[in-house]
Amino acid sequence: MNIQSKNYITVQVTPDPKREKKPGIVKYRRRLVCALLLCAALGCTACGKNTTGSGTAEDALPDESGQPDDDSTAGTADLSVENTTENTEADGSAAGNDTYVNSVTSGIDIQMRTEEDNKTTENGTVYYSRWAEYPVVTMEGNPEAAGKINADIRARVDACKANTETETWAEELLQDMEDPDFIPLGYSDGLTFQTVRADSSVISFRLLYETYSGGAHGNQTARGANYNARTGELIAFSDLSDDPVAFREDTLAYNQQLAQTESYAMRMFSADDVTNGSLESVLYADDAWYLSTTGLVFMSDPYALGPYAAGLIEFIIPYADLADMGLKESYAGTDRFVLKMQPRSTYTADLNGDGDDDTVLIYSETAEKEDGTAETIPCLIINDTDFAKEGAAGIQEQLRHFPDWAETALYDLQPEDAYIELVYVSYESGPTEEDYGYYSYFYRYTEDRTLVYLGKVKGDINDPTVRVDGLM
Repeated sequence: MNIQSKNYITVQVTPDPKREKKPGIVKYRRRLVCALLLCAALGCTACGKNTTGSGTAEDALPDESGQPDDDSTAGTADLSVENTTENTEADGSAAGNDTYVNSVTSGIDIQMRTEEDNKTTENGTVYYSRWAEYPVVTMEGNPEAAGKINADIRARVDACKANTETETWAEELLQDMEDPDFIPLGYSDGLTFQTVRADSSVISFRLLYETYSGGAHGNQTARGANYNARTGELIAFSDLSDDPVAFREDTLAYNQQLAQTESYAMRMFSADDVTNGSLESVLYADDAWYLSTTGLVFMSDPYALGPYAAGLIEFIIPYADLADMGLKESYAGTDRFVLKMQPRSTYTADLNGDGDDDTVLIYSETAEKEDGTAETIPCLIINDTDFAKEGAAGIQEQLRHFPDWAETALYDLQPEDAYIELVYVSYESGPTEEDYGYYSYFYRYTEDRTLVYLGKVKGDINDPTVRVDGLM
């Protein structure tokens, strides 16, 4: 394979004749070209515990053999929707009876369990905390594969719990303190599993290991765990292609081009890391990748290729490009098109199904207010219209409330129709603890070149366990 002859910036999404013949698989029906394909997502991370996806009651959890304790279907992976109607109100919101009904096709149920162990002083002050949030997988008709997956997950949790280094440091600090009841910040170790793909071919998780042992902030390490949904066995990087050497060369060339673009260069330590071997050693380390609903994701931890402030840097190669690189069809993408967008990168796609390409550009800019304080102003430009400044009043107001780190994506909400929707994913608080978490806001660019707000769902829509039963 001659990688020099490949154009890694242009993406052609076309129907795959082999996949069209398979029941339950919706072919890609549109052409999508990214003028500048920068599909990395900034993982918004913080010291402490993170929870994503749908929470479920502990008494509804399956056991680790993959068998459910009851008939609960909460957390079932759901990857399709149907039936929509549309009217538009003056504020830019969709009116009428928009209905998005899930169709369970995978028979996969993923539910989260939490384990926590706190160490306290005599007066009850916590000086060390260890926690793990991990999934238990149930697979209809395939308990053997589910059992293997759950056993491997359990082994990872136990290995994390067996590491007592931070706990030992906390105990030594406690002994040296003049007032052992005064602990300004408790030390901690944590492991969080985030579901990133779940279908009949692949079940994948992103693992976040978090440690705080003093200082201004904690440390975080990200790893991927990818399982063959048919066998339950771990997928190695060399398994992804029949020609693993060429596949690695092609993906590396793609990642090197991404790293040289502005969005990446401003977050990395040095441009020399692209060619001196640093980028390759970081991205191709063991388990530094995972298969998501978007594509193949490579991860760089804070301090690896960029400073702590840059966060977790993810390099994403969409499935359409991976097919040209030799990705095995058994690991190809699911029936729904998803493309995470990078700020200040222009994407081109037919959003409204009229046969013409539309350009999309999203970023934030900082302006000084009259009182001398700074203000972050969002920009959402589709074709020649900035809907954050020129759209319906309700949409302008909504966009201004999204944080500048909010993730955005092109998302095919209903594969059967002609639209590709736009999604903002934001973390929010609320009046009750149940209201805290990620929310996904959906927008549709219509035939008359207006932007319509469809509604929101609780959860990060890039998490395949998040259900779209109806937009709020």
